[in-house]
Amino acid sequence: MEGKYGQNGGHWLDWVQDGRNVGSLWWRDVRNLNVGDGANGGWLSSGFRMKIGEGKDGSFWWDEWCGEVCLANKFPRLYLLSTGKENKCHQMGQNVNGTWKWILEWRRTLFEWEEEDAKQLKRTIENVTITPGQPDKWEWIHSIEGHYSTKTAYLMLVKQRREPEEAKLFKRIWSKILPSKVAAFNWKVILDRIPKKINLLKRGIVKDTGDRKCVLCENEDEDSNHLFLNCSIARRLWQACANWWGITVTLHKDCWKTFQNFGAWTTSSRIAEGWDCTWNSFIWSVWMARNGKMFQNLKVN
Repeated sequence: MEGKYGQNGGHWLDWVQDGRNVGSLWWRDVRNLNVGDGANGGWLSSGFRMKIGEGKDGSFWWDEWCGEVCLANKFPRLYLLSTGKENKCHQMGQNVNGTWKWILEWRRTLFEWEEEDAKQLKRTIENVTITPGQPDKWEWIHSIEGHYSTKTAYLMLVKQRREPEEAKLFKRIWSKILPSKVAAFNWKVILDRIPKKINLLKRGIVKDTGDRKCVLCENEDEDSNHLFLNCSIARRLWQACANWWGITVTLHKDCWKTFQNFGAWTTSSRIAEGWDCTWNSFIWSVWMARNGKMFQNLKVN
């Protein structure tokens, strides 16, 4: 990695946070995992901590091995004065009579106020010792075992990005009754990530030929809110279902709010799950009808 992409600020992982358009498509995808706005910027690298063993892999100044911030950023003045800016942890001390001792060397004699920073640095690292024969390793802080998994990353991001009420609502999408592909599709609908015409144009996947109309009604531009809620055919279908159920269905302008209120009138978790399944089934059926007409020229009943 270092041979292909070089180093930036101490080690190659920092390139993940770099905004420059460098490297292969694969590398840019890896880099994009770690960028974002607000509290979610840098979520990938900030989720890992270096656990020091023998200290041969962990960078003393640039890896987060004794806190949430690397020492170079926590003590920038001392980093500039250090004689071992690129040293690994095992190069910053030695074993004395079987006990590890940190030895910090500076380019010049420290001023009094710099001595205070040096004392604080020593207090920060004094409880970490080098253990010969035990390799350094990265640990994922959002897992008890320290192992990264898609599930733990997903739960962490959902918790960060959504309010508690929204996070609770988001769990309703993943029903044990429905096929996973149906629940996953509804998840994409809520996030407005399905490949409808407006989204494909925004992503530059298709050219703007002026054909943005809804496949079903052919009257309005096709986006998620129109296709599943405001399309004349979808509204007739909603009304037919409401008559069948014997209730009144209130449709909002966007899918998230409509799903939020769907089935909210009941206090029974079992009945609420049934209504959530109904919503998922409706959304999936409309999408299948839309694709059938668009790709197979099937008539919508």
